[in-house]
Amino acid sequence: MDRELSGLLRAEYTKRGIKFLLHTKVTGVSQTPEGITVTYEQDGTEGTVCGEKLLMSVGRRPVLNGFGLENLNLELTERRNVKVDEHLQTSVPGVYVCGDLNGVSLLAHTAVREAEVAVNHILGRNDAMSYRAIPGVVYTNPEIASVGMSEEALQASGVSYRTVKLPMAYSGRFVAENEGVNGVCKVLLADDDTLLGVHLLGNPASELIVMAGMMIEDRRKLSEWKRYVFPHPTVGEIFRELI
Repeated sequence: MDRELSGLLRAEYTKRGIKFLLHTKVTGVSQTPEGITVTYEQDGTEGTVCGEKLLMSVGRRPVLNGFGLENLNLELTERRNVKVDEHLQTSVPGVYVCGDLNGVSLLAHTAVREAEVAVNHILGRNDAMSYRAIPGVVYTNPEIASVGMSEEALQASGVSYRTVKLPMAYSGRFVAENEGVNGVCKVLLADDDTLLGVHLLGNPASELIVMAGMMIEDRRKLSEWKRYVFPHPTVGEIFRELI
């Protein structure tokens, strides 16, 4: 997710009493009569956190053994995911891999589209997978959603871009439905104003990001949003206000 918007979401949750320990190393986990105790080290200082539940999220890895895949000698990536082409076909003709196992986009909605592409290729239909505009959503309250390139990715690749931002409060509907909470609509544009990335903080970001993804997938320019008539009042009108 966009670093700036992530920081704003973190600040919102800090106001609600949630404590974040960033750049912190977990040094131990133990069960005590009071619950679960986590010991950590931060900037050379040790501390503890106690709670009833512990959620440990350490990523995912592909499972290649146990159901015959190990016998196919499939070509793997450096991260030991199964390598696939634009049709989701592996190095073994007739064998397709969709979803987390290929390691491209570990999201359920991506896997559904990948499966459609694979089936279409099997049936001889003209189709290919594009990862240009895969939306990502964190279903917090407020929601945060992203599609396309992030500022960090653009900077790392040396791509020239400019940023356009508006508070979600530019939408009267947003203000009415999200009293006391603000949000941000952030758009990243190429030199010719083609949309490169869209990042949203505020409800209903998970619904609005679809419109942004369509524009990015089809390489549309920011000004083209003006050609469309948005119903009023809607939060989606924020896209027209960017121009």
